Amino acid sequence: MQKDSFRVRAADLLDIPADIKGGLLHIEITGKREVFIENHKGILELSENEVTLNAGKETVRVLGQRLRVLAMNNNEIRLSGIIESVGFVREGSSCSQL
Repeated sequence: MQKDSFRVRAADLLDIPADIKGGLLHIEITGKREVFIENHKGILELSENEVTLNAGKETVRVLGQRLRVLAMNNNEIRLSGIIESVGFVREGSSCSQL
């Protein structure tokens, strides 16, 4: 715990963004053509019209047309296609869109 506390304090002093210092989900949307998602925990569903990612206590759902994975590693994914919506789904609730 002390190590994490030190990391958080050091990140605050250096003005490091919260998503980087805390491993929070980071989403970048470029127009309607591309989405970059960092710190996800795996793909739950993958099709041309929907990509659903595990984000811990909730899931991230990307809806669109001709969706495809441009690049992916352990915790990052870059999607392209015609992006119609990006939203969060908590277990037992409906999707809240960005």
